[in-house]
Amino acid sequence: MSKAASLSPENFVEGGGLIDDVDVEFKECVFDMFDYNGKVVPGVPSLKVTMVIEEDEAIQYYSMGSSNDWIPSEDGSQLLAVGKATNIRMTSNGGIFLKSLIDAGFPADQLGDDITVLQGLQAHVIRVPAPKRPGIKKEKKDFEDTILIVSDIISLPGEKKKPKGAPKGAAKSKAKGKAKPKAKPTVEEAVEEAADSGDINDKATVAIMEILEAEGSVTKKELPAKIFQTMKADPDRNAIVKIVFDDEFLESGPWTYEDGEITG
Repeated sequence: MSKAASLSPENFVEGGGLIDDVDVEFKECVFDMFDYNGKVVPGVPSLKVTMVIEEDEAIQYYSMGSSNDWIPSEDGSQLLAVGKATNIRMTSNGGIFLKSLIDAGFPADQLGDDITVLQGLQAHVIRVPAPKRPGIKKEKKDFEDTILIVSDIISLPGEKKKPKGAPKGAAKSKAKGKAKPKAKPTVEEAVEEAADSGDINDKATVAIMEILEAEGSVTKKELPAKIFQTMKADPDRNAIVKIVFDDEFLESGPWTYEDGEITG
């Protein structure tokens, strides 16, 4: 039985009119054999991403490696190993694209071997120069080879997009009207203090405090999606998501919040 390739960049191996600078939604994500408009037969195993840009659609292909190593599953949801390769090459276009997702803050533990988990993702995409690949001859072009990657995640699949003018954090709207003793620090005061300190770890702690004040209790696995919901407009959002995944930052939850302190 063929083994499905892991899509997490942690499991990659080292090796080998354009869309640009726009917000998109991933309508469909499947693996397919792309023949480069008949130039390559039978084709190259590729990730096919159908993106919605306002009312238009565009399809982007990302090569995943050699057809000697990989084939798409029958339903296109997985990439199956048929040769000696056991991991996706980090320098393949598909590897670069998938790594950009994690770098932008997509939860690594949600990226297993089923590419359809990306359907419904809303993100900002940009073009970056393609890496130089020694030994591969390319036809001369008047433009630079580029790869479309994700630079920022707007909302995760299944997450409702926050309407314009809505409060920055859902936690604040839920907690509104709750009185706290004056001697105890409020979340709002902690937020201001963290902002003044400029310490990203302080800001991450406060982000969790806001979520806990609204939810009461939360597990570490639930934090990324909740941080995306409450910090969409914050430029440090992606960095904070990465911090809360660090076991040295906080031990595995669940945690509770009381009197300005996080306890687990």
